[in-house]
Amino acid sequence: MKKKIVIVTGLSGSGKTTALNMLEDMGYYTVDNLPCEIGPLFFSSSIEKIALGMDIRSFKKIDEFKDFLNKLKTTPDVLSSIIFLQASKEVILNRYNLTRRKHPVEEKTLLQSIRREREIMAGIKEISTGIVDTSFDKPKELTEKLKILLCLDMDIKDINIHVQSFGFKYGIPIDVDLVYDVRFLPNPYYIEELKSKSGLNKEVADYVMSFNISQEFFKKLMDMFDFLIPHYIKEGKKHLTIGIGCSGGKHRSVTFAELIAKELSEIENLNVYVSHREKERGNW
Repeated sequence: MKKKIVIVTGLSGSGKTTALNMLEDMGYYTVDNLPCEIGPLFFSSSIEKIALGMDIRSFKKIDEFKDFLNKLKTTPDVLSSIIFLQASKEVILNRYNLTRRKHPVEEKTLLQSIRREREIMAGIKEISTGIVDTSFDKPKELTEKLKILLCLDMDIKDINIHVQSFGFKYGIPIDVDLVYDVRFLPNPYYIEELKSKSGLNKEVADYVMSFNISQEFFKKLMDMFDFLIPHYIKEGKKHLTIGIGCSGGKHRSVTFAELIAKELSEIENLNVYVSHREKERGNW
């Protein structure tokens, strides 16, 4: 049986300690603020489930961290995951102002420190198994996202694909790779019996997809994904986030996100999960 090692990394103030506590509750042996040079000791330990918190304090040069992660990925009998946590600069600023803790990157201002860390850690984000934006997550929601990512990673697939609906009125998500706007489709919001429901309801989904323009756009999207995804895999990309947006993120975008995730899930070499940002934020 393969040992499971999860690396929890990302931006300072994005919830790494909270994530590690949750993983500990899931049965993982957790260690926070682990230096890179000590990390390999865990590769051969007898512990079966390990979660290591590693961030910008774990190395002197970013190449040290990348080398460590590469060694982890190529270690026999180890199933590894790299979870990258991030949040918006406004949220991180607020969290640091509340705790009054010192940021590990020393710049003239806290905002400059946050921006500099984001630049340094960008390369780690690219090679991560999964990316989680904790800007608006409650503990329960973060737990569910971690469970999804870790369960997906147990089946070794070519790429993890996260399909997320959102509302443009609340801003575009900061962690999406591809964004598609479905605001040109007929809006169920103006149908009285559908207004209070969401795209998770069959009546709403049936209404959205009852139009030729919806069917045609969905087909074109799937053709685009059929073309793009193999190329992303070929280039070594491990995580792809697809954002589907409508006005409020409740009807059209939810319908399309669910349909896209269902269609992609039928492809054997893909790990696919779906989320609805405005539902998570309580905007429905």
